Amino acid sequence: MLALAACAQNQHISTIYYWGDYQKLQYQALTEKNMPEEQIASMEKYFIEASNHNSKPAPGAHAHLGMLYAKIGNRAGARDQFEKEKQTFPESTTYMNFLIKNLTGGK
Repeated sequence: MLALAACAQNQHISTIYYWGDYQKLQYQALTEKNMPEEQIASMEKYFIEASNHNSKPAPGAHAHLGMLYAKIGNRAGARDQFEKEKQTFPESTTYMNFLIKNLTGGK
């Protein structure tokens, strides 16, 4: 009985966030298999899918999209995504603040 309860609990934990293709998208970004604009389109699609599944995006997803926006010079988009990451995952606040500060040239 205890083993079944543990399995049920693990299933619940794995569905807290929507993962979809997020891990594949991270790998593509690291290996630069796609242009940043293509990666942004894929990430935006990922967020739509997460919403359609009524699930939260995976930890780091907003930060990932923010970094892609920063890469193409979209500072407003990057800042918006970093702020969303902070709201969704308050434990990321220090790092997101660091990234935001770098976007604004230390201001």
